[in-house]
Amino acid sequence: MWVLIWAALLFSLTERATCRKLAAPPTASPWNIIFSPAEITAEKGLCAVISCTFTHPDNINPTTAIWFKCPTNDRCDQNRNIIFHSETPSKAQEGFKQRVSLLETDLTKKNCSVIINDIRENDAGEYQFRLPGSYTYLKKVKITVSALTQKPSVLIPPLAEGEPATLTCTAPGICSGTPPHITWTWRGTGDNIRDNTIIQMREDLTIVTTTHFSTLIFTPSAEHHNMMVTCQVTFQKKYQIEETVTLNVTYVKDPQITGNKMVKEDGILDLTCSVDSYPPSDITWSKNGTSAPLQNYTENATLTISNVTREHAGEYVCTVPHLNRTMTASTVVTVMYLPVILPGSGCVDQAEVMTCVCVSQGVPLPLIEWPLLELSTEITTSVLGSSVNSTMSLPVGNHNNTTVECVSRNVVGVVREKLQVTQKGGKQRDISEECGNAVLPWTIAGVSLSVTVALLIYLSTNAYIRIQGKNVKPKEEDSTYISLDKKYTSQEEYEVIARRPR
Repeated sequence: MWVLIWAALLFSLTERATCRKLAAPPTASPWNIIFSPAEITAEKGLCAVISCTFTHPDNINPTTAIWFKCPTNDRCDQNRNIIFHSETPSKAQEGFKQRVSLLETDLTKKNCSVIINDIRENDAGEYQFRLPGSYTYLKKVKITVSALTQKPSVLIPPLAEGEPATLTCTAPGICSGTPPHITWTWRGTGDNIRDNTIIQMREDLTIVTTTHFSTLIFTPSAEHHNMMVTCQVTFQKKYQIEETVTLNVTYVKDPQITGNKMVKEDGILDLTCSVDSYPPSDITWSKNGTSAPLQNYTENATLTISNVTREHAGEYVCTVPHLNRTMTASTVVTVMYLPVILPGSGCVDQAEVMTCVCVSQGVPLPLIEWPLLELSTEITTSVLGSSVNSTMSLPVGNHNNTTVECVSRNVVGVVREKLQVTQKGGKQRDISEECGNAVLPWTIAGVSLSVTVALLIYLSTNAYIRIQGKNVKPKEEDSTYISLDKKYTSQEEYEVIARRPR
């Protein structure tokens, strides 16, 4: 009997267990909502997008959507908590009116996503979705509000001096709420950018998303290089964020050469060529007339030559290639050296005047001095290149036992040299002939007078001899030793021209 009872009880328990295993699973609820993500962080001044999808029974045809902001420790689905009502917007709380929009207005697509613009600190909390007259979805989405950290985006094209350019500043976010206020400010070594044009615009990406940006049009110059430009965006007149960028302007200025261009012989030549440019320029030093460059540098090039000689004088060229341009600057280097008195310097003594010439060469051009300057009658100076020729004349009576000295000086130093005096006799004779020409008429008159007197004496003497010849018979030894050969001459016709001395 007991065996039968226990067998029946065991069979009953086994049958119940089998029935439980074969029972049908519970049916899934047709009312479901999915948030992606379930927690959202939004920044002040920007917007929050609640992305969600929902399901409902097939016999439901949703036409209206309601969003609630849940108060602490209270039910959400109450009229006072409505922040969005697609059918009656006026039912929304005052602070949310015109700030909340559906991303998709056709609810049959089961998209319940909304955007909340102009996020404020008190927008933080939980939010709930409801289809009016049908169902309030139990799941909630949470929004956390943080400080504004997203910076504006500043787009800078390549900048070149003298070419107009446009800078663009785009506000953070793609919110369709109140347009932000965008401003440009300038900082740096240069003046504020003048003659600029600022335009603020918006571009609607979708019905509920918009981008706001501002453009600045100006013509950059070298002074704008390294200038800092700040774009500041202000939301709701109280939330500010900015971005600062540095302008890089391509430019090049004319190269400049500095340094002492006059150097003493055996000294040091030190020249610097500098150029203000961006990007930095290479600099090459060369000497005019030579093919090989002396030195290569970047931005600042210092050319140094020790123990300078006269051959180092000349034109030095600084060459600066920059992008598609090549610029040059040049300077002439002068090597200064002590004057020298050249061969050919000396004095010539002729007649009443002694003429002295001193030829000197030096850099800078020397100055010639004569210690006997106060005795000179005339000084002339001529210049040829780096040589000076000075000529001095002295009266003949002023240079007896005098040493003539030429002194040549410049900034380097002074040299002195005693000049050799050369006698010119031939020229003295020329001067005597010139004096003889002055008394020539008197000489002729004297000669004429002498001839006349001699002729008178001769005639008187001849007459006397004739008279004496007729009265005295001459001896042979007294006869004429030179006779005139004439035919038919008589003895009386012989004349005495000269007598032998007794």
